[in-house]
Amino acid sequence: MRRPQTPLRVLCYAVNGLGLGHLTRTIAIGRQIRRLCWALGEPLELVILTSSEGDGLALVHDFPAFKIPSKNIVSGGGFSAARYRKLGKQWVWNAINLFSPDILVVDTFPAGSFHELYDVLDLGSKNVFVCRAVRPDVANQPTFQSALRGYDKIILPEEDGVNDTPLPEQAQERAVGVPPILLRSVEETYEKMEARERLGIPAGVKALYASTGGGGDKDAEALFEQLVVAARALPEIHFTLGAGMLYRGREFPAPNVSWTRRPVLSECFRAFDGAITAGGFNSVWELLHSGVPCLFLPLARGWDDQEARVERCVAAGAGVRLTDLSAEAIATGIQNLPRTIPRLAPRNGALAAAEEILALVFDRKHLEDAALLCDPSVLFAAAQKGMPEETLLRAAAKRWKVTEEHSPDSAEALLQELRA
Repeated sequence: MRRPQTPLRVLCYAVNGLGLGHLTRTIAIGRQIRRLCWALGEPLELVILTSSEGDGLALVHDFPAFKIPSKNIVSGGGFSAARYRKLGKQWVWNAINLFSPDILVVDTFPAGSFHELYDVLDLGSKNVFVCRAVRPDVANQPTFQSALRGYDKIILPEEDGVNDTPLPEQAQERAVGVPPILLRSVEETYEKMEARERLGIPAGVKALYASTGGGGDKDAEALFEQLVVAARALPEIHFTLGAGMLYRGREFPAPNVSWTRRPVLSECFRAFDGAITAGGFNSVWELLHSGVPCLFLPLARGWDDQEARVERCVAAGAGVRLTDLSAEAIATGIQNLPRTIPRLAPRNGALAAAEEILALVFDRKHLEDAALLCDPSVLFAAAQKGMPEETLLRAAAKRWKVTEEHSPDSAEALLQELRA
């Protein structure tokens, strides 16, 4: 049992990864952990351990981040792989030992990017693994399977209700499925016209979003160049290219092309009539959660099976698959896009994941009460009016006395009052 009013220390591990998915998921969960602690009146220390060059995303969300260079950039400093691995291991060990977390949350790599987490999973923290679906040949590796035994809870983000990552028998009872974990719920996004105004999209045109993911892919510049060539041949369509925080290539100009590096572009996804996207977890489910039909062009990844994800989404009627990025293929794909898509991701699973994590140290009934106050539409509306989330949640919790027995009806009555 934790001593009352001692800050709960949570460390989120998002080390390695070609894109921004690992960091995005940990920040999405961290936002909800922080909201729940505000509603519970519990002090919190939450930090992020990352190697992502997109660590500015943590700054945007007011999270402190401990940062090490990524594998993609370290060679530029003259480091050998062996030297970087040695430094990386020591850095992780020292950071975790110094912070001494009550809860350690790890995304995608259960043994750690350097296989260094075996040495910290038994230091007394409650350990949580966020297990986005990975290729079966990776998940069945002995290092992956053995590391899972060190976790007190395994969060399985499901894709259209499925996450079939194989788990060892003794770990299955500690696993819980949640909807896709996203940085923003659709209730926290701008309506179509306001989103278009924020992105500078001309009124009355068909608007298409295009992205290659976080931007760190070595082929990203070549893909964007192909997209702009195609865009010039389709002047009736306005293309918004999401370069991503990790993109370091050129920006190619065209009259009907705009570039954006907004760190949380999903807030504006409802601006678009369709999207060209690779098959990454975050890109796909953020777009589908906002109701945007997709032209899919999956990329090869070592851990993430983008082909399988795209095949599932196309079969469900969420979009079509592109054969290439030519103007002809894009024009044909747009013609075949469905006007509306099925609700494959009706809910954001970040809050559910945060509840499961905090249930390791807090009373679940109190957490359920607190979660009722974390209504994304209310928090978003308040933020638009200049009211900080912390102020709103602490005030609402104080009035509602979140640690007592309540019904959802009484919570809804308070939320209606807050909306007004």
